[in-house]
Amino acid sequence: MAKCEGRVDYNDLNSMIYSGFMYRKFFVLMLATVSFTGYTSPLTPSGDDWLNHATQGLAPYWMMESAQGIPVGNFPTFRCDDGTILDAQHPCSELNMGWISPDFNREYTRMKSRQTYAYGVLFHLTGDKQALELAKKGSYYLINYLQDKQNGGFVSYTQNGKPGLDWQQRTSQDQAYALVGLAMYYYLTQDPKVEQVIIKQQAFIFDKYRLKDNRGLAWVLKDGDGYSTKQRELVAQLDQINGYLLLVAPLLPAPVEAKWKEDLRWLTQVLLEDYHSNEEQRFYGAVHHKAVMMPDAKHNDFGHTIKAYWMTYLSGRLLDNSDWVQRGFKGMKHTLKQAQYQQNFEVVQHLFSDELKYQWQGSSIPAWKSRKYSNGSSSWEWAELDQAAMTVSLVDGSMKDTLKYTLPTFMDAWVDHVYGGVGLNPKSTKAFHWGNGYHQFEHALIGYLYAQQSDGKPAELYYARPENSAMPLNPYYFQADSAEKLSVDGLIKKVRFTRIQQ
Repeated sequence: MAKCEGRVDYNDLNSMIYSGFMYRKFFVLMLATVSFTGYTSPLTPSGDDWLNHATQGLAPYWMMESAQGIPVGNFPTFRCDDGTILDAQHPCSELNMGWISPDFNREYTRMKSRQTYAYGVLFHLTGDKQALELAKKGSYYLINYLQDKQNGGFVSYTQNGKPGLDWQQRTSQDQAYALVGLAMYYYLTQDPKVEQVIIKQQAFIFDKYRLKDNRGLAWVLKDGDGYSTKQRELVAQLDQINGYLLLVAPLLPAPVEAKWKEDLRWLTQVLLEDYHSNEEQRFYGAVHHKAVMMPDAKHNDFGHTIKAYWMTYLSGRLLDNSDWVQRGFKGMKHTLKQAQYQQNFEVVQHLFSDELKYQWQGSSIPAWKSRKYSNGSSSWEWAELDQAAMTVSLVDGSMKDTLKYTLPTFMDAWVDHVYGGVGLNPKSTKAFHWGNGYHQFEHALIGYLYAQQSDGKPAELYYARPENSAMPLNPYYFQADSAEKLSVDGLIKKVRFTRIQQ
């Protein structure tokens, strides 16, 4: 979802890139355009393919004992590609980078919350009881240990076991991401304790961070840790929407639901009025200075823009705003067209399985890029573009041919098939202060729903809500013609949705 994972230069594997406030070094998927020479027509991954991807491709890395934390639920921020916990004195090479290593002594709340989300999705797709228990442990660790009981909100990180930063120096984005795991767990379970924490945290954010001019939410309330009160950041707004508002608002008791929907309406309007360029058909990553609005500046990438259009579209659907639906849909289609290009398969074939090497050899295939003048992408950007493309195709089918390539590429080239999981880079850099299971599992959930609808099959998802629950049943951000409850084991129920649509 819209993040700070950063900017990537794909023309020099060892280049150091200035990205906002830090330099970042990436080893990335190199892409180049060549003429089309022929191919074996691929098939869109089936629902079973997505379930296998989640359980065999992703889960092994995240279900390791080392991922579960001490105590369980205190999920570690930094782990090496083989799953081992970071040894800061002798760091593994994939984490020993100048933009990661300065934060080795920090444990980030947002990462524990995003990993909680990942376990929730794994349960949602498979009914895995251990994954549900890990989602619960993560949720309760966040609630019991990382809330700021004195000032409100959540701490951004702990350092040597103690909270870091004054409470006013914590970003509104970190406050949003503290909720993403709790939001998923609440959606699955209707846990009343989690409900109260989510309601309290949302009220805290919209009370404390709302700008005096009413033009959005502040980034920070006090200068510090490299951040300034002058900043006006896209993700301060956007990550409230994708982090918890859109998923949870329809599920809350009536008076709270009405307030959340009004806040969602206001924040979406802020996105479109203050952060969107009608002329350029994109969203600005920040708006406090002309330099931060330039196409090569931090967060001015297709990943953040496509997410903002996706959230605009989905918010319009939820709030019955046809103008936002149309603007979001048009924006997604425009951005997907800009972000797509032909990749020379020979350049990247070493990242693929023998099966796809055989099918795609001698071809140029559709791929996603991060920026207009840079042929490449990180995994989270690829996931965001795929998810929007799947949403578009649920409406008009226009992205189906592209998805026949980009979805198998994510499953194959990005996944570490030795230890499991997806990294920022192909098969690497999987657990650090801006990367863990969040994006890859949301991608798998959207992929499964898309595949089932494309194949004319019902989608089956697992919940653990109370027997007498009256909470609306919808498949994540999507809608369905009907929902049939199938009892499985106690509170755990499989729900069959027919005709997934958006």
